[in-house]
Amino acid sequence: MNRALTVASAVTLWVCVASAQAPQGAAPNQPPAAPAQGAPPAAQGAPPAAPGGRGGRAAITPRIVRFDASSTSIKPGESFVLTWATEAGDPSIDNGIGPVYQRGTAKLTPKATTTYTLTMGGGAVTRSVTVTVAGTTAAAASAAASDATQAIARIDGKPDFSGIYGFTGMSGLGRGRGAAAPPAPASPFENLPTRPTLKPGVENTAKPAPTGGTADCMPLPADTAFGVPYPFQIFQNKNYVMIINEYPGTFRIIPLDQPHRADAADDPTWMGDSVGHWEGDTLVIDTVGYNGKHAIGGIQEPSDRFHTIERLTRTSAKDFSYEIVYEDPEKATGQWRAAPRTFAGDTRVGVNKVLEFVCENNRDYVPLFGPQGPPPPGAGRGGRGAP
Repeated sequence: MNRALTVASAVTLWVCVASAQAPQGAAPNQPPAAPAQGAPPAAQGAPPAAPGGRGGRAAITPRIVRFDASSTSIKPGESFVLTWATEAGDPSIDNGIGPVYQRGTAKLTPKATTTYTLTMGGGAVTRSVTVTVAGTTAAAASAAASDATQAIARIDGKPDFSGIYGFTGMSGLGRGRGAAAPPAPASPFENLPTRPTLKPGVENTAKPAPTGGTADCMPLPADTAFGVPYPFQIFQNKNYVMIINEYPGTFRIIPLDQPHRADAADDPTWMGDSVGHWEGDTLVIDTVGYNGKHAIGGIQEPSDRFHTIERLTRTSAKDFSYEIVYEDPEKATGQWRAAPRTFAGDTRVGVNKVLEFVCENNRDYVPLFGPQGPPPPGAGRGGRGAP
């Protein structure tokens, strides 16, 4: 079961998954807290690092296991395959390739003799390979083009949002450590409150959920689906936008410039019925027909009149700003919104799709990811030290 929450994967996933399960009743509209990539220990809320590494553990030195070319001598117009494998770091390759996944390949067709250099650890660890193109002189090394200089792809004249994106805590993927996200665009909803104003007599108490508000294997509506530590992928053409969430393995098909389904109100669903339209270069997604079985926007049990407006605006060739506006005429007064956030496109070579996630059940969640943490090696599933 790929990426399933099994005992075998518990130690590997515990830090990422456990920290991302936002319990029901948490502060509304807030995505799971996650340290920014590249932030120092103090900024991440961690204790000062002991000599040799954080928490008294020795720091792991980045290592290049492999970096080679399938052929180091080619003719003009021919291609070769560059292969790499690294450990404990964020690799990057020059000459227009940029940040890459830890292990991968790339088919390249250089016009001139080129030396490719893989760099890790801020330049502390490097390895190079030269590919000679017959009859040419060596080309000067070049860096990858910056996001600001890359043109925004378009479909039928509108920005193309197609791509793979990390959740908020993965916002540095493909951008480089320490690089700031592009600023969010101005919004017509920027003066709205960020919390709902409940109508008199409305109860809004979260039901106890020891596994957290997003770990019950059920579909996650609208922005809630973007708050778990797994990527999502967008596919777009001139008539549709489709969003696929790796966890919990759900999808949204969003027709453009079409009305809602006629039975959307009579046949509500977990993720609602979404349609989209363009306001300039901003994609607006309007969703109705939520079934109210999952908390959203700070409302624990949304009514059948709950409504969301999502706004996606490209801020660079790979990033987009996301804003969502909520309203529930039966339980709250007026509209409110979540603070805009930026999603970064994961454009690393070799990253071309989200993976399969099979969420069979969550019966092992508490013993594996509850307050007591995973059981020690050799222990059963009943909790720490259980037989």
